[in-house]
Amino acid sequence: MPTTTSHPRILFAAGEASGDMYAAELMPRLAARLPGATAFGLGGAQSRAAGIETIVDLDQVSVMGLVEVLRHYGQLRAAMATLVEALDRERPDLVIAIDFQEFNQRLAKAAKARGIPVLFFVAPQVWAWRAGRARHFDRFADHLAVLFDFEVPLFAQHGLPTTHVGHPLLDLIEREAPDRDRARCALSIDGEPTIGLLPGSRRGEIERLLPVFLATAERLLAADPARRFLLPRAGSIDPEWLDRQIATIAPSSPLRDRLTITEGGARQVMAASDALLVASGTATLEAALIGTPQVIAYRSNALTYALAKRLVQVEHVGLPNIILGREAVPERIQHEATPPRLANDLEAILTTDGTRAQRTALAEIRDRLGAGGALGRLADLAANMIVHPSAGD
Repeated sequence: MPTTTSHPRILFAAGEASGDMYAAELMPRLAARLPGATAFGLGGAQSRAAGIETIVDLDQVSVMGLVEVLRHYGQLRAAMATLVEALDRERPDLVIAIDFQEFNQRLAKAAKARGIPVLFFVAPQVWAWRAGRARHFDRFADHLAVLFDFEVPLFAQHGLPTTHVGHPLLDLIEREAPDRDRARCALSIDGEPTIGLLPGSRRGEIERLLPVFLATAERLLAADPARRFLLPRAGSIDPEWLDRQIATIAPSSPLRDRLTITEGGARQVMAASDALLVASGTATLEAALIGTPQVIAYRSNALTYALAKRLVQVEHVGLPNIILGREAVPERIQHEATPPRLANDLEAILTTDGTRAQRTALAEIRDRLGAGGALGRLADLAANMIVHPSAGD
């Protein structure tokens, strides 16, 4: 068993941009509760800025889908080996695994085999597919912290200590999202109708979605040459690589003069825009909480999509629609994510009636997510597991 000291060591495992953000927000809260605490593990730029030593960068592991995982198997295996070696060498007092399910489940299982307690944050979506996974999740976690209250009984009924902490985005959006006027001023938008393009934070996502998003933007620009387009570049994406992608896709398009690439600042783009075209994922919920109308799109490898379609049991893939239980936001997946259809969807929500209808629906989401303070509750739970090692039981 690890020995809890006055200077506890924590291993964070955050293999996606959202997890990196949550780890970075959680670390100072833990340090306030556990003076002298230090952390290391899997993360990205935000984790490093928060003082977490990243022995594996999330860029090394941030892939999605069966085919993509197979293609990057070597680097995923190397990352896992590095983290498992660190478990043996450092003997951390706690592992905090944040989502990134398949990879983190393997890492968590290795930690538990070594007697190192594991707090897993964000439950696998057993309500969407493979419900039987809930029965065996205690193999990977000593305690599970979940985003939604309906998830608690799904795992607790099988004997796994499970706590509903809530969704961190409620607090992060409340604190960080600029209002519309300030965002538009910062981006030098002077009354032009503005559309934000958010094709994701992974190279694979961008390679699949950026051509579709830019072709959609070209259609929208042809319909109204006054329109302006914003494309935030995620910190994980090399700017020269992104420039090459755009130059290849739209080498001489009029869009080039109406497209602004911003350095980070996705929430600023969300707040400044009249409508958004967003890759399915956490960004759709961020945009919903900011209140900007959006269209959700996604394309994956054909084999990955075919397998997922056979397994997934929910009607919607976009987080706003899942939370609301209906399609309040248009979502176009795989072969439906075409420039003509996406452009039509955006034109519809850019009308006065379309904007009003979606904003009304998005306002319900905040109420559905409940109270803020998720990261504080998560920090309390993690600190208690360190101070009282049996707390996860």
